[in-house]
Amino acid sequence: MKKHQIVYLTLIIVYVTMASCTKKEAQEIKPDVPVVPITPDVKVTYANFAEGLFQSKCSSCHASGKSDAGFFTLNGYTSIKANAERIKQAVIVSKRMPKVGSLSATDLKSLSTWFDNGMPEN
Repeated sequence: MKKHQIVYLTLIIVYVTMASCTKKEAQEIKPDVPVVPITPDVKVTYANFAEGLFQSKCSSCHASGKSDAGFFTLNGYTSIKANAERIKQAVIVSKRMPKVGSLSATDLKSLSTWFDNGMPEN
């Protein structure tokens, strides 16, 4: 096989691989834990808010073996707490994440409150 044929074949494989996961498929992933809207009188915790948010908005890319696991692997409360500054910077400050979809103003406010209150688990 000639060198230009190998390059051409490689480009086709890369394109097919990248196109195999559509935005629609990524949005169809259902969270294991529902995201519950937080009202002003409810204390924001990992259990009642953040866990569901991370499952629904982050796990499609940041779970073990997924495309962005090298940057941050979502593996429960401990991994989120250990990467809190990186997550806060990407989600709240620069709003670079999530790559697929977005967070509502209420979700951003609740997540910010959770970080500001020391990321309580329960």
